[in-house]
Amino acid sequence: MDDFKLVGTGAAVFEDGRETEGPVRFLDSPQAVIDFIGSGEASNTIVVARGGTTTFLTPALTAGVKGIVTLQGAPTSHLGILSREYGIPCVMGVTFTEGVRSSRNEIIPADGAIARLDVSTKEGRVLIEPGAPVDDAPLPDPTEEETAAAAMMEQILPLLHQFGGTIPHGRAGDEQVRAGLSSGVLALTAENTARDLTVQELNALQTYMAWNIWDFLALRATEGESGLIPRQEYECFGCVQQWLRYPAFYRLILEQVGVEGLIDLGRTARREPASKANMLHIWCTGFTPMFGRAILGELGIRDPAADAEDVALVAQFMRRLYMGMWEKEGAELFTSMRGYKGAVLDRSWIERFARDAQPVGDGERRALFTSFNASTEVLGFLLHFDNRSGLNDSGPYDLGDGRFMIVRDHFLHDPMYHWHDVAEQLPHCFTQAMIFDTGGADLDVALMDGGTTFTEPANYLQYLQSAAVYVRERWETPAAEIRLIDDAEMQRYLDICGPATTALYKRIASMPPRDKIMAGAQVYYSEFVVPFARLAGVWEQMRDELDFHELDPVASEAYYPLVRDGLGKQLVAKLFITGTGFPALPEGALIDVPLAALHPLVLRGTRESLEQASLLEEAGLVVKTSAGYIPTEAGLAKHASLLAAEQGTLDRDTLEAIYERFLAANGPFKALGARWQSAAEDDRWELVGELADLVERVEPALRRTSELLPRFDGYAPRLSAALEKVEAGEHDYVTSPRLESLHTVWMELHEDYLQTLGISREEEGSY
Repeated sequence: MDDFKLVGTGAAVFEDGRETEGPVRFLDSPQAVIDFIGSGEASNTIVVARGGTTTFLTPALTAGVKGIVTLQGAPTSHLGILSREYGIPCVMGVTFTEGVRSSRNEIIPADGAIARLDVSTKEGRVLIEPGAPVDDAPLPDPTEEETAAAAMMEQILPLLHQFGGTIPHGRAGDEQVRAGLSSGVLALTAENTARDLTVQELNALQTYMAWNIWDFLALRATEGESGLIPRQEYECFGCVQQWLRYPAFYRLILEQVGVEGLIDLGRTARREPASKANMLHIWCTGFTPMFGRAILGELGIRDPAADAEDVALVAQFMRRLYMGMWEKEGAELFTSMRGYKGAVLDRSWIERFARDAQPVGDGERRALFTSFNASTEVLGFLLHFDNRSGLNDSGPYDLGDGRFMIVRDHFLHDPMYHWHDVAEQLPHCFTQAMIFDTGGADLDVALMDGGTTFTEPANYLQYLQSAAVYVRERWETPAAEIRLIDDAEMQRYLDICGPATTALYKRIASMPPRDKIMAGAQVYYSEFVVPFARLAGVWEQMRDELDFHELDPVASEAYYPLVRDGLGKQLVAKLFITGTGFPALPEGALIDVPLAALHPLVLRGTRESLEQASLLEEAGLVVKTSAGYIPTEAGLAKHASLLAAEQGTLDRDTLEAIYERFLAANGPFKALGARWQSAAEDDRWELVGELADLVERVEPALRRTSELLPRFDGYAPRLSAALEKVEAGEHDYVTSPRLESLHTVWMELHEDYLQTLGISREEEGSY
């Protein structure tokens, strides 16, 4: 067997000196995975899969395959994390030099051929037995789509290792990014968490956030397709839905508990293990909705310069939760700024866990704990549709004598999701306290802000010394009732996990693609606000009165380009890798500008003079041209935001009824205007009386509108002033667009009604 031939190299998830050998099986669909598990051959087989996502190979992981090889992906992907937890040798991102052809003309080893995995170094190697089948037929020419994808990947690869082509991952990258920022927004103080942030502070925060998420997730962009769950599509769609709806939910929570109360909600991460009000979810309260803002901008649906107030709200919501979690004046915001340390829990918990921990040894108890850890983790991933919200680590906690603890939560049951019925015999959360002793060996432990532990070298479980496992039965179970379980109960729960995982996998595999996307989006949309709404006591109000589960119309508009046109896959990689996921706000975006200052200009499009012109110019909302003042893109976005806020307070039914009375006069006014244009000068005097009647006819509607919206007060006097000019013989004051004519004022009034009610002139058919 020494003449095995090297046929591919990739990245080893963890290093292990033992060689793994067995027959190969290529799995390219969920049904193929199900059939393979039913064959009973899993424990002797090395499986080959296309992508690097966890859930596609879930049953293969739980069945204990001998090894894993993927054509795409990186060790930091979800599958990499889980193969590490199971201790299954895994080589990712392999390009084979010879073999047979898949249905997509990929080169792969033939099913049944004996392969050998060498993961003794970071470069994993795949070798094949002599005489394994080889297809030497020339490959077909790549399609235009494949050529474009390859060219894009060639451009992307350098950006996976250096942010913007210049800033590295890790501690060196953190220092470099921070060195370029002058704002103190990355430090949490009582002063800067109590007040509103400035545009400069928000942009500095977003600059760091762009690097931070790249540092955590950039390499995941290579993991490729799932084969089971279209995660990139649902993530994009879920982020968009978050951005459109989370601000209203955040305001409701703030109205209920106040700023200090929100900071106290953040303390839950300190006070309670087994709570989704944890580091991962706090991080996502800011990162994922603001990512949705960038996606809408990329789609051309919404200007990223709009909604500056919402950017400020979301950023401070996240920062205030962090303030409670770290509970220290001047605390650095993210773990990437703290040496990748996330020792969040109060010391009393760590002391309790240390007292309860029992040695794992090298025999049956180690095998039980390792299996329990991996099986509950993979089920958590599957229940949460292949995202990390079912997992959260904190630590490392220094125990002295070279020992440290990692505390890990696996969330397995939440009645909010209908498919969690497969896990109804399982508790809401398992908490694992794991104590490690490296014996002086060099082990670098990094706790990422997304609640995930990475180590160098990766096979950290070899240093596991002792452990304890706890249960929180339901999310609302008091923290004081979190209880320790013994090995027998661990085994009982482990026996439930396997069938639950298989049942859920089969159910998801049978779902239509849209159902998978909507279920995944529900997870993404729910996870990062519901835990805090529950703690604030507003979840039922949010669900029932604010129609939590309803889709925003703009999100529905984004669905088709993200899914049907495939932009979701492209945008996830682009925004992560290029750092464009957090667009800067324009200067002055948060200057307090009243609607009345911008509204008259937007109604007309240009004005020679403008009240508060200097304020609006300073804010970058208007510019002066030879034709007069015109609104900038930021000005239009600001106006839209202010108008939307006003619309939220309107008695719309009453205003629509008044508008119908205006429309009853509008048609005759337009017809009279057309007759005026063609009438001889002497004949026009006969029409002046009709104009006066129409002005008088519309005045009751204006009076009633002004009772709802005082800014409509000015229209009646302006119409009367124009009419006086007409009656005095100045007939240009009927239709001239250069004057404050009846036509000018009437058209502006009509446009004001349309904008206030959000009615499209084209849809209404009024021009």
